[in-house]
Amino acid sequence: MIALAADVEKISNVMKELESLEEMLENESDPASGRSIEIKAGMKKIMTQPEVIQSLDRLEVQGQPVWGLSVQERELIQLARELVNAC
Repeated sequence: MIALAADVEKISNVMKELESLEEMLENESDPASGRSIEIKAGMKKIMTQPEVIQSLDRLEVQGQPVWGLSVQERELIQLARELVNAC
């Protein structure tokens, strides 16, 4: 159960970091600027880290969040998986 909690916290922290990068991207005036491209690359790098993928794999069974997670945690895991798959 401790590993599960650590994995949820890892995904939660990654999603918070991703949210701050998305805010930075929204504040960029030119979507084709070097800074925008750098932010997008950073977002992709964060979501495709092996640690993130491994945590998600432990938090899912047959493509669905494991039992024992709160509704908020389940939604977080589903969103994280969608973002990883989009990369």
